[in-house]
Amino acid sequence: MDTVYENALRDMDMKIYRNCLLYNGDIPFAVGSLDGTYTLSGKGQWTDGFWPGLQLLAYAGLQDDLLLGEYERYMPFLIERVNNDPTVNKDRGYLSLDHDVGFIFHLTAVYHYVLTGSQSSREIGLKAAESLLGRFQEKGSYIRAWNNWESDTPEFRQEKKGKAIIDSLMNVPLLFWAAKETGESRYRKSAEAHIRQLATNIVREDGSTYHSYNFNPDTGNPVGGRSVQGYSHASTWSRGQAWAIYGFALAYRYTGNEEFLQASQRCLNYWKHSLLPEGDAPWDFAAPRNKWLPIDTSAMSIASCGILELYLHAPDDRELHELAERMISRLLEAHRAPAFPAGNAFLLHGCVGPAYREGSKEEKDRNYFYANQSLIYGDYFLYEAIMRLQSRNTLLPWDF
Repeated sequence: MDTVYENALRDMDMKIYRNCLLYNGDIPFAVGSLDGTYTLSGKGQWTDGFWPGLQLLAYAGLQDDLLLGEYERYMPFLIERVNNDPTVNKDRGYLSLDHDVGFIFHLTAVYHYVLTGSQSSREIGLKAAESLLGRFQEKGSYIRAWNNWESDTPEFRQEKKGKAIIDSLMNVPLLFWAAKETGESRYRKSAEAHIRQLATNIVREDGSTYHSYNFNPDTGNPVGGRSVQGYSHASTWSRGQAWAIYGFALAYRYTGNEEFLQASQRCLNYWKHSLLPEGDAPWDFAAPRNKWLPIDTSAMSIASCGILELYLHAPDDRELHELAERMISRLLEAHRAPAFPAGNAFLLHGCVGPAYREGSKEEKDRNYFYANQSLIYGDYFLYEAIMRLQSRNTLLPWDF
């Protein structure tokens, strides 16, 4: 099996090299096509960190300075991005920074700083951490999720004032790094308080999760769970469940808090008993299981990383390692994109969601608008998962 993973990693390495030439300093849109191709330019989104981050992951494993040089072409863009200038954002069509700064800058600037000692990257990372810390709401002890978008209804704009989302668990490692780097406890305290709120409110009794959770923005009191990307407000969006498995496991790494470890384990227990018979993750675990049901390979790759993170803390639990291997093998056997140049993605069959909504009369017409796509974050976490299996003896972004 090691040979299978090594061959898969080698194939992905070659795609990374070739994509460096193809992208030529640009960033692909996060959502690719049915056949596994990405288009340019996708700059200015919450996903800005995944392609440069892939270059750094490959550099960390291969120690090829060519990859490092390709990554460093993105540093001026990352400086521009972290400055978050409203005029620049408007002129260039960038989203203003929100809770997803960890995805953008922890996988890039912070990782680059640790690998190379770049002080410029350190400054970018600390500025990003300050931005994330600024979203912490003292009333309620949570990190506010999204900013306002032009397409928002007045009701959704009001709801956003008190909204936290499950994805944020993968962004708070930026705060733990900043606390360690600066010695300032405010970063760590806010991160831990936010994670406790999610463990208490966003994880249900059976180990399933809400996509988001609303608090009263004036009092901080809990209001209730909601979903934006899932099937219904009471359902379980699989990528959110994967973020929870991985995010709570990482939170345990940084804090040693058993409550966070137990939250990850509960989320994993729900996950492994909810997969489709062939081992795939449906887009939403509550969506109707009929021929129209899309799957989400990005959720599977993220969850695989989370399971392997849990395995680090329970090395005698071979079931964890075997579960991760089965999921990764399923991805490689059933969901790989075509070889370059037919496909520059690693995976097919991702689903952004919602593929369809509960009660929708247009399920079949809308289904493939959001489903069966390559997703750059699915690619990123598949590469990371196989690196973990292969033990390339290198630092990952979460190792500091």
